[in-house]
Amino acid sequence: MRFIFPLLLGLIISPLTLAAGPAKVATLERSLWPQALTSAAAFDRASAAEILTFARLLNATPLSSAEEIKAFTDVDKPEMASVELWLAKTRQRLLTNYAQACGQCAASASWATLITASQQPVADGYQQWASASEAFQLRYLYEQVRLAALFPRITSEIETVHDHEVNGFELPDRQFLLSYDDGPAPDRLQDGLKVNGTEQLVKALESAGMRAQFFVLGERIKQQKAPQDFYASQCLGSHGEVHKSHQKWQGWADSISTTRTRLHAYQPGPYWFRPPYGQRSEALTTALQQADEGVMLWNIDSQDWNRSLSDKDVEDRVITLMLLWRRGIILYHDIHPRALANLAALQTLQQQTGLNWRDCRSLRPQTADRATPQNTGTKP
Repeated sequence: MRFIFPLLLGLIISPLTLAAGPAKVATLERSLWPQALTSAAAFDRASAAEILTFARLLNATPLSSAEEIKAFTDVDKPEMASVELWLAKTRQRLLTNYAQACGQCAASASWATLITASQQPVADGYQQWASASEAFQLRYLYEQVRLAALFPRITSEIETVHDHEVNGFELPDRQFLLSYDDGPAPDRLQDGLKVNGTEQLVKALESAGMRAQFFVLGERIKQQKAPQDFYASQCLGSHGEVHKSHQKWQGWADSISTTRTRLHAYQPGPYWFRPPYGQRSEALTTALQQADEGVMLWNIDSQDWNRSLSDKDVEDRVITLMLLWRRGIILYHDIHPRALANLAALQTLQQQTGLNWRDCRSLRPQTADRATPQNTGTKP
């Protein structure tokens, strides 16, 4: 049976072009994939399939002119150089990832051979997954191209601006780092008892032998008055004093300095900085470098803050992007309960498929070599 696109490209894109931002984010029901992800080989098979879907859609989507990019993203005056850079890097990443997923097979020899492989018929029993994956990957392609079209006018995680920035693509194959933003979470009542979401998450990570990266807001550290050992088993970084874009804000230097002082009460520096929304300036990144610090972005966005998504939607999105990129820094928010709700499934995936959780202590801001980090991943 030949592969038939279940939806026309225009029908998928047209609702998006009416909105200023993504009206809907990519989600995919992982149970539609017929094989359980219970081994390294099973992970590779599912990874190869998602890579082929994304590569086919990337190749079929017209993105060679400003007019085509505007039609796809509704971004006026798209930054062509940024989109072209993203396209070149993404094609190479897909080739590299497919080679790792298929064991250096012939289809990974070039972009042309990869596209030929992506156009092969779908096997019986995989049709439902194929339709769902196509919808997911096209929506995700829109998310990515839109960010690239806005960069650097609006900076984001889509690209680095300085050599003291990381975004997750630097990690070796099968290595992932969990990261959590916006904490510490406020206390809340649960079954009549006062609980704290960040504390619950930290304890769950401790129990699993995992060390994740937490990016805290200075004002919340001040308000919460957490004990000094609150983050002792994890890594602490700065998210700024307040959750506000630091790209054009005149107060960005004070925000970083004030938060740095607050963090000293919990862990010694230097600290990674994660700019809210990923928005920062070259002056900011240069100042961080001078302080032996750097920017940690992400390449797997859980969208756990999105109220239109269920816990399972978020979990399935993260796992699908782990299959696609095969490495990276995963963004969650410890102020939302989905961060904890998803953790058990991610642990199971890691344990059954041989993935590695990167120890946050192995990625330090002053690390000189970003391109070839040492393989220091850990398995709980």
